[in-house]
Amino acid sequence: MLKLGFRVNKETVKKYMRPARHGLPPRNGRQTWATFLANHAGETWACDFVQTYDLLFRTIFVYFIVELGSRRIVHYGVTRSPSNVWVAQQVREATPYEERPRFLLRDNDKKYGQRFTRVAHDRQIEVLRTSVRAPRANAIMERFIWSVRRECLDHMLILSERHLYRVVGA
Repeated sequence: MLKLGFRVNKETVKKYMRPARHGLPPRNGRQTWATFLANHAGETWACDFVQTYDLLFRTIFVYFIVELGSRRIVHYGVTRSPSNVWVAQQVREATPYEERPRFLLRDNDKKYGQRFTRVAHDRQIEVLRTSVRAPRANAIMERFIWSVRRECLDHMLILSERHLYRVVGA
């Protein structure tokens, strides 16, 4: 530009040229979601429901809590009618003896109500809600549920809640 006789301000160049941001922190100083998960995977758990049906086409739900760092199942429960009270009890059972995560990822399901939030707060767990229609926000849990459904539940006829509990636990 100088050879053509134009004087260009540094701010004008910044305005029209995007810098390469590979490996640099975000401009606003906040972490990206991928960076957050990479930094806190060992102290983050994720939870979600799998809906399936028994032999008589009645709905049964399986609730999973998975540790993101090791991708191990921390806790699971089976019920026909999940409620706020039942989900809160599952969190209590998953966190005995001060074994708890720092963060718990969940989706925006109505089953996570005020009692669930209170139990998590009492256990000093920070509950993080994923965005609506953002499957990549909780991708590890979504892939885990897909694997359970594809490799196990799609190939079996479930007789009852007890049978499903045994199948999932095996």
